[in-house]
Amino acid sequence: MQKRILNLKISFYIYYVSLSILVLDTLCLQVRSRLLLSLCGCFMSTSFPISAAAGFRFMDVTTDFGFKKLFGDEENADLTMSFLNDVLELNSSLVDLSFSNPAQLPETSDKRAGIFDFSGHDAKGNQYLIEMQKSQIAYIQDRLVYYATFPIADQAKKGGRRYYSSPSTEIMRIREAATVTYGKEEVELEEAPIIVPRSGWNYELKAIYCVAILGYDLEGSTTAVNCHSIRNDQPPHASFYDKLKFVTVELPLFDPGKPEYSLDRHLNKWLYFLKHSSDFDEIPEIFKNDKIFQKAFWVAELANLTPKERRLYDLNLKHSWDAYAVWETSHNKGLAKGLEEGLAKGLEEGLAKGLADALLLLLSQKLGLVPDDIQAALLTLNDPEQLRTLLTHLMEINDWETLRAQVAKSK
Repeated sequence: MQKRILNLKISFYIYYVSLSILVLDTLCLQVRSRLLLSLCGCFMSTSFPISAAAGFRFMDVTTDFGFKKLFGDEENADLTMSFLNDVLELNSSLVDLSFSNPAQLPETSDKRAGIFDFSGHDAKGNQYLIEMQKSQIAYIQDRLVYYATFPIADQAKKGGRRYYSSPSTEIMRIREAATVTYGKEEVELEEAPIIVPRSGWNYELKAIYCVAILGYDLEGSTTAVNCHSIRNDQPPHASFYDKLKFVTVELPLFDPGKPEYSLDRHLNKWLYFLKHSSDFDEIPEIFKNDKIFQKAFWVAELANLTPKERRLYDLNLKHSWDAYAVWETSHNKGLAKGLEEGLAKGLEEGLAKGLADALLLLLSQKLGLVPDDIQAALLTLNDPEQLRTLLTHLMEINDWETLRAQVAKSK
């Protein structure tokens, strides 16, 4: 039965990719993208239990729903604090975190709002923002700076008067009578609130930390985690202002196989979890003795979601896949050129890319995380017939060495 289901899924993938390429050849780029989304929607209806059918045990926590479930729920404040402590390397660890409304509304209707994936502050008033951005967008740095302006502006003290419940030697008071009217009652002066003009503001600000977790790497980046602050560009590069920091976490650059990303470091465990949460069938040994990650896996486990949460996650997952499919199609230079110019070579390359992606997805479901060398080998196979052959023999592949041998034979 399982073999029949897998063969059916393979047939669907081949049919879906082939039909998409042939039909899209005659349409303009905008219409192609819309049609691709429609085909995805027909292929995987929102009423269909996508995550269950795909064999996932844990959520992809980089989806909008998964991320907010992990870091945006006050019940999981310990997880949020653990991640912030690791990624920010604060002088004093966060021990308390209050969640704020992630939607920051402007003062006038003609200005844009700012909506974060997470917003919170500690007992000292320092602000923490987390933004998850899987798809590459232009001006991400400008967007992060724009988001940071909301908590900065919010710290400016509002006008008006202050009310003190007892006299203070630091402010001047005028007493004109033995009693004053407070509301509708007369109150003895010693018990009445003292109303004083608002004092000036000295512009002191609390620290603001903005963390962006990206599903792509920024131009020029060579490390997975980068901290950006305002410094003098002349040696010795002294800090000009140390209370505004931006940290980018660029997940594609994280490779646990490299020494600098050893999983002995707690931050690297977070990056490994964020990048591969939905790839795991079991909790890896490296996480089993860590209470933080035991809870993180419990939060991410699909079986622990309510039916409503499961439907929301499936819908979010489908939207994420649809968006990625459109982005991937529009950014595949060989396919785009072939579609625009009607070149057979471009069509063949596009079909090969689609078949390779389908094969990689099915392999990850059957055998787990696909090794980098196999990903590279499959993505460089440009013959659709060779890829179709690998797809049809998928049930015979039970380990990576068998697949390596078949890929080598195909070449």
